Amino acid sequence: MRTRVAAWRQLRLGGLLGPDIALGVFMLAIAFTSTLAGKPDEGPLIVTVPTAVVMTCSLAWRRRFPLVPAFACAAADLFQTSLAQAPGSQWSLAALVIAMYSTASYCSEQWAALAGAVLVASLLVGEWLVRGPDYLFIVLVFGGVWLLGRAGRVWRERIVYMHQHGQDAARLAVAQERLRISRELHDVLGHSMSVIAVQADAAGAALESEPDLAKEPVNVIHSTARGSLAEIRAMVDMLRYDDDGTGAEDIPAMAPGLFDVDALLDRTETNGLPVTRSIESDLLVPSPAYGLTIYRVVQESLTNVMKHAGMVSTHVAVRRDGTDVVVEIGNSPGTECTAQQGIGYGLRGLRERLELLGGSMTAGPRADGGFAVIARLPAERAGDPKSPSPA
Repeated sequence: MRTRVAAWRQLRLGGLLGPDIALGVFMLAIAFTSTLAGKPDEGPLIVTVPTAVVMTCSLAWRRRFPLVPAFACAAADLFQTSLAQAPGSQWSLAALVIAMYSTASYCSEQWAALAGAVLVASLLVGEWLVRGPDYLFIVLVFGGVWLLGRAGRVWRERIVYMHQHGQDAARLAVAQERLRISRELHDVLGHSMSVIAVQADAAGAALESEPDLAKEPVNVIHSTARGSLAEIRAMVDMLRYDDDGTGAEDIPAMAPGLFDVDALLDRTETNGLPVTRSIESDLLVPSPAYGLTIYRVVQESLTNVMKHAGMVSTHVAVRRDGTDVVVEIGNSPGTECTAQQGIGYGLRGLRERLELLGGSMTAGPRADGGFAVIARLPAERAGDPKSPSPA
């Protein structure tokens, strides 16, 4: 039913909207009935019939060319007033009101003011010709209709703006969600693929000389792949939430946080990267978003070390510095150009993560030829200390 109504409202015949044509036909039928019956008797039919046709039929252009009804009704009113008597029937008053409203509602402000003034002036001239007393009535009624039309235009423009703003906000939300998902996929897959590549090389080398030693790298590849698949599966499940959160209770809390950094470092050491750590125990426990960001900073930095510098000694520190929480990862010089660690989407994505939370990050070569990543988060915005991030 709604579809049919919407289709009818948008129907066009000869460039004119269907509802406006129907309005003109309806008003013409009423005007003809009233004029031919002589109720009220306003003069000879040769004068009143053309007036009725022009005033009512012009309403079909009220939205396509809104100036047409205003000028047509003004001219027809003066035509009948000067040759017979002023139109005084209810249909003529309704036609004049619709013409005034349409002009004010669908024209620009300048044209609406001009056409409204012309229509009111014609009515005042007609009232003067018949020596009538209703000057104030004409000004108040048609001035009020004009203001009502302008208010309707402002209301429609506001509705259109809100609709467009809502669409823009929806597109922005989709873009932000895509960016968040791409960051998560990059962090999860980048780290796991780096670990798998390193362990695959180790397993391949062991298979040639001592096949028994290949068991441990294969186990690491197996556990790393399963862990990454679990994180990706949880991420995909998150995308299936209803807007009201329906089904969220059935999805495990897989997002890593601050409490998972030690486990990450343990796995990294098992994978062959020598890591030392310095994590303060009295840190303010971050909210899930902060905890996940800290975890991703450490994870991406360790991935870059293995990818660009090799299995070199690395130090990870998470500490308080005034009102900020500082995460610092530094590695010794490697066999490859460690300056390349600062180039790519990984560190760029980390910097954007931190900026969204009010933090910052610096990354670059150290004086000894190594590489350092330093991330800083405002501790006072880190959330409720009683709510640990999901493990």
